[in-house]
Amino acid sequence: METYLEKLLSQIRCKKARPYIAEEIRDHIESQIADNLSEGMTSEEAEKNAVTDMGDPVEVGISLDRIHKPKIAWKLLVIVGILSLLGILIQQSILRQPGFQELETWRQEVYRYTTEGFVSCIVIGFLLMCVIYFLDYTLIAKYSRFIGVFILILGGLRLTSFFGVDINGVGSWVGFGMFRVSITSLMMFYVPIYGAILYKYRDGGFMALCKALLWLILPVFITFRIPSLGVAVIMMISMLMELTVAIWKGWFQLPVKKTIIGLGLFLAGLPVLLLAAMYAFHMLAVYQEARIRSYLTSSGDAYYMTSMLHKFNENISFWGNSGNNVLEGLPEFNKDYVFSYILNSYGKLAGIVVIVLLAALVVFMFGTSVRQKNELGMVMGFGCGMIILLNISLNLAGIFGLVPLTTTFLPFLSVGRNNILLCYALVGIILSIYRYKDVYPKKFKASQVSLQKTITLNLNM
Repeated sequence: METYLEKLLSQIRCKKARPYIAEEIRDHIESQIADNLSEGMTSEEAEKNAVTDMGDPVEVGISLDRIHKPKIAWKLLVIVGILSLLGILIQQSILRQPGFQELETWRQEVYRYTTEGFVSCIVIGFLLMCVIYFLDYTLIAKYSRFIGVFILILGGLRLTSFFGVDINGVGSWVGFGMFRVSITSLMMFYVPIYGAILYKYRDGGFMALCKALLWLILPVFITFRIPSLGVAVIMMISMLMELTVAIWKGWFQLPVKKTIIGLGLFLAGLPVLLLAAMYAFHMLAVYQEARIRSYLTSSGDAYYMTSMLHKFNENISFWGNSGNNVLEGLPEFNKDYVFSYILNSYGKLAGIVVIVLLAALVVFMFGTSVRQKNELGMVMGFGCGMIILLNISLNLAGIFGLVPLTTTFLPFLSVGRNNILLCYALVGIILSIYRYKDVYPKKFKASQVSLQKTITLNLNM
């Protein structure tokens, strides 16, 4: 049997698939041996006939190689490529707008700088995506707790003002010499890491669920205290969805429906009650209270941007420039309000094209996760999709005045180095998940790791 397995596995080019194929074939042969023994064969005859029934090892190996080879998500790459190119064209078009030369000199310089930086971020982001793609998401999952703790430590340093950096009045950065990283972007990257952490608590009971909740609460609290209420909400919803999926898949040794209902009842009203209590007792940042108060009363300085967006949305034509002076009326129109810039500069048709592309991106990310047979890849991919979906949804809802404005972005279209890199990193994880969708089994077993080492050693001898 071992000789048969060695010949078969030598036809499998993907080394990562070999231990899982070996285990599957071994189980099948051993099952057939048991049946042969029950029919009165000797041990030697039973094994020989079982191996013979499997067929020629070379032909079987070639057939399995075609099934279990890594895949490339070409559709996702095309969508990301189109969005990246579109983002570059949109940012470059700002410098050619008629009203651009009428802006203050310092604002012109800022937009030139961010536009030039946008292109370099796209290039670096693409390289980062490739690195994560070839790195394999299971390696990220292996060190998920270490990565999670590292992110939490950086967030804690920001809260305690150690290594904290304020950029343009925004204090959500941590810097070490020339190196600076946005804590909010890093915290959003924590979401797929949380999915991998959840996987480590698989087959646990109530205490495992409590630990999973602790890994959820800590980053949300840190992000909220930075303060970044919008990102905290995005993270909380995303991780709660990951946790719900994990419970639904039976990762915890608890009654599935009762646990989901109990968790839902406990957490459904908790964010609203917590936010209301913090608002009532003035525990929020001043600008956060002002935004909430202005949105509820439709008045005040914090409502100014919402009213301006309503004004710009009124005269949008189906095609072409609306005539509204977006460059002068909206601050950072190439970042948080880039969709309003697109609508006013190119019309509703351009906005529809952008929404369709973003929708295709989200659908493919979730589709890859749902169709992934490996549960680790499924949950990590689900977390990536939630981050992209919620940022798009809250950004567009804020543009149209449906929710209070908060710090969000449109993937691959809004400027912001760390958010751009975040998008490519999330797509890199999805690409890696898709790559091994026919390689990894539903669940990983510790024995399969040692088996892979043994098989690799035997084949190299």
